[in-house]
Amino acid sequence: MEVLSPTFPRDLAVHVLLDDAPHYKGSIHDDAVARARGYKAALIPGAFVYGHISRLAIEAWGKRWAESGAMSARFRRPVYNHDDLVVSAGPLEDDGRFARAEVTVRNGDDETVASGWVALPHEPLSAPDPAALAILPPPEIPPAIGPGELPVDAPLHSRDRILTAEDFATSLSAFGERHPLYADPGFVHSGMLMRMAMGDTNSGWKFPAPVVLVSAEAQHFQLVYPGRHIRTAGRIAETYERKGRHYFVSEEFLLADGAVAARYRRTQIYG
Repeated sequence: MEVLSPTFPRDLAVHVLLDDAPHYKGSIHDDAVARARGYKAALIPGAFVYGHISRLAIEAWGKRWAESGAMSARFRRPVYNHDDLVVSAGPLEDDGRFARAEVTVRNGDDETVASGWVALPHEPLSAPDPAALAILPPPEIPPAIGPGELPVDAPLHSRDRILTAEDFATSLSAFGERHPLYADPGFVHSGMLMRMAMGDTNSGWKFPAPVVLVSAEAQHFQLVYPGRHIRTAGRIAETYERKGRHYFVSEEFLLADGAVAARYRRTQIYG
């Protein structure tokens, strides 16, 4: 597979605009609430910054990246509603398995708000065996977890759901996505896939504070289309404390119709 491309280095301009999802009302993701707390506008969830970085990979590699590509993102500064961002990828470097480009995301004040990389393998990677993954339903009442109490190797839980056409359309609207590759019968946006896995992970416990996404790494194994049966499996891979904050690292496998479609490794602050 040819993955080197003359389209790197490249830039992508993004105007960030939160949708009007009801669950943002009254939270820090609501402009009025955020401004009352001293912020210039609503804070953008890290998952949306992640999704916008993935748009650069789609622009460069198209459908191949959504089917087998990888990426990593680390969130360094707040991003606000109505911000204008520039997502920049450097030249491609080839390590023999992947073509990879380093990525930076800068705001209108030329501050780096996120960094990471996008990559495409020379040959598609083999997906993990789903038979080795335990699919657990969410607890009826998520147990309360205090700072430092989340156990390593605790299994993740998953909602049981069908990804509807309405879900698909809502996700494209949320990301302001208009790329023709997502036209009917388009595949699901990478940002939405990661958000679904993150939602499953975070629904398994009642955390002492709202979780904050610090970093995320992804490897895709297949395209996901509306109508698929979606589940998440995985575990808490690591926990640690730094400067009084408590972190966990989750290893997540998103399954579509029983096959592993993507693997994620995410770090979050939870207390």
